[in-house]
Order: sequence, then structure tokens, then C-alpha cells
Amino acid sequence: MRLLVTGGAGFIGSHLVDRLVAEGHYVCVLDNFSTGRMENLSGVLGSKNLEIIRADVRRIPSLLLRKLRRVDGVCHLAAVTDVQESIKNPIPTSDVNLIGTLRVLETARKLRTKRVVFASSAAVYGMIERFPVTEDANMAPISPYGASKAASELYCRAFEKNHGIGTVSLRYFNVYGPKQLSGHYSGVISIFARRILRGQPLTIFGDGSQSRDFVYVDDVVEATIRALQGTFQSKVFNIASGTETTIHKLAEIMQGIVGRRPGVKSLPPRLGDPHRGVADITKARRELGFNPRTSLKDGLSATIEWCQN
Repeated sequence: MRLLVTGGAGFIGSHLVDRLVAEGHYVCVLDNFSTGRMENLSGVLGSKNLEIIRADVRRIPSLLLRKLRRVDGVCHLAAVTDVQESIKNPIPTSDVNLIGTLRVLETARKLRTKRVVFASSAAVYGMIERFPVTEDANMAPISPYGASKAASELYCRAFEKNHGIGTVSLRYFNVYGPKQLSGHYSGVISIFARRILRGQPLTIFGDGSQSRDFVYVDDVVEATIRALQGTFQSKVFNIASGTETTIHKLAEIMQGIVGRRPGVKSLPPRLGDPHRGVADITKARRELGFNPRTSLKDGLSATIEWCQN
């Protein structure tokens, strides 16, 4: 397959590109390297199946259209992913996440793309009232980040309706794993790992009883590829582990893996952070054949090992 991956030098994107290139697909990465890093792609640099174009999704160069002419699929992962940043600076966030998505969809149309996989987020749900949350729950985002993802999903549906491009939105929950920078949204695991390794106390916003549904990056990549290649009816899927873990429990597990307990200090809860989160992944299991394989402890061990190195 000929594929375009936006944000392909970022955390999730680079794992996806590694897998796609290893499977023999031709991959064009579009990334402005504001948060993505060339070293994230070190394992595939030099491959004849990889092309890298340094550009912003808001200003996709005509060079890309001339080079590619046609692609079978687009994976759109480029985004501003920091919730707190979106609250402080909502206009730049929406500019990248919403206008950028619209530009990518228009590019997909010009490239005669069969399918676009959009990296959405659990943030579209906002303050969830019923758990585990299913895909038919109302979209009620409480942050500009979540609102930009919700609006982008609607753009995807509109392009499918008007232009015949098959689109699917994957609502990623709290993705973690190697290559994740500690400043990223959902980056609590990489933050904790670095602080534990340095013997520094952990900072928890709130009382630590808030929960998240952590899903390992390799499982997210598997789901994304299945959405790119598979045959299914749904247009939206939760991509998660289906298990909730409190932040206090997370800290205990990670401290146990490292063998250090530097202590914990609490700060007031942050704006835009829901108290609880856990997904129902029944639909993804049934239609995508998605089955997360990495246990939290194994995924945390791999992440901590990467941080050590």
C-alpha cells in the first residue's frame, strides 16, 4: 500500500511508521517536527519505502501532491495534544487540530484516497456519566483540545458523505510507551518514570483517586492498521485497554518496578481533566478484531527501560 502518515515522527506516529515500513508498505511521513523527532524514525531511516516531508498540516505543499499523485490510505495523527496548552491557547490548538484536519481531508480527496484514519481522542466525551463509556455516548468535550477532536470527527463524516472517502475515527484513550515525551497529553507515565528514576517525588493533581484507561502504544498501532485495512461498518471506535487504573495505583506499580519510592505530593486538580475514564471496547473487538495484548505491568516495564536508556 501507498500511505501518508501525518505526525509520523511523533510518539504514536513513529511506532506506526516503523510497523508499516517493516510490513513492506510505502510510507510518506508529513511532520513539521515541532514535537516529532527524527530520532524516533531512526530504525527506518534510509529505507527505500520511506519518504519524509517537513511541512505543516495547515500548509500542505503542492510538492506532496506531485510526489505522491495517489495514495491508498491516510493516517492523520498530527495534532496539538496538550489539554492544558489548549486551555491557555485555544486558537493555535484549533488552528492545527481543526483546520489542519480539514487540509488533510482535502489532500486525501486530491490524492484519490480510499480511507482516512483519524486519531481522535477520549477527550470528545468530556465528563463521562456512564462507565464504561461506549461510542454512542454524547460528545460533550470540556477542553478546546477535546472540542477540536469532536469537530474534526464531524469533518471526517462530511467528507465521506460528500466525496466518498472512507473515514474512521479512533478515539484513543491514554496511550503510553517508549518515545513518549513527558510534556505530552497522557504523559503522566513518562513523567512518573523519569522522576522515579531520578529519586524525585511524584506530583499528583488531585487526590490520586482519578482513574484512566491506559493502553500500550503497540496495541494502538495494531488497532490503527486494522482500521486502515479492514472491512467494517462502524465509523468510530474506542481504542483502549478496557481497564481503569487510578493514578495512585499507577504510581505504586511503577515504584515497585523500579524499586524506589521517592514519595508523592498532591496539587489541586487541573482544569479540563475528567475524574474518571474507562472505555467499552466491545465494538472494536467485534468489528476490528482489536484485542489489546500488553498488560499494564509489561508496558510500564518497557517504558521505564526506554527512559533508563
